[in-house]
Amino acid sequence: MLGTDPARLRDAGLSWRKISSIRDLAERLSDGRLDPKALATMPDDELIAVLTEIPGIGPRTAQGALIIALGREDVVLPGDLALRKAVGTVYRLDHLPAQEEVLAIAEKWRPYRSLATAHLFSAAFEEAPAPAVPAGRGSVAGSPRVITRIR
Repeated sequence: MLGTDPARLRDAGLSWRKISSIRDLAERLSDGRLDPKALATMPDDELIAVLTEIPGIGPRTAQGALIIALGREDVVLPGDLALRKAVGTVYRLDHLPAQEEVLAIAEKWRPYRSLATAHLFSAAFEEAPAPAVPAGRGSVAGSPRVITRIR
């Protein structure tokens, strides 16, 4: 990353802000200020604090790194709009849940909140066909609900 001309990254579609954040992270990893082995063993909250010290890296990015780069199994991204919409749809809420509400709901998913989050993200971005309902039958309370694209 550090050897790539920033203009090439910009031409690839990255904003100057993202380029700056990525390069800052790469510099810290290259010069030893951040040690990947140490990062991998840190508790989630501590790692999020370290990563969010880098300008342009916020809590959601750090939480995403916990899930994707480190394979942590019990992480949720309560501030992500798509996840909040998916939770609202799945739980049939009449409002967009706040971050605190998402966290409260996600307590039931422990210790696999990352898996639940991934399924909700998947459902949020995939269009599912409506299930066939036999003639004369309506919706049954408690039956699975098919999630369609969340806008």
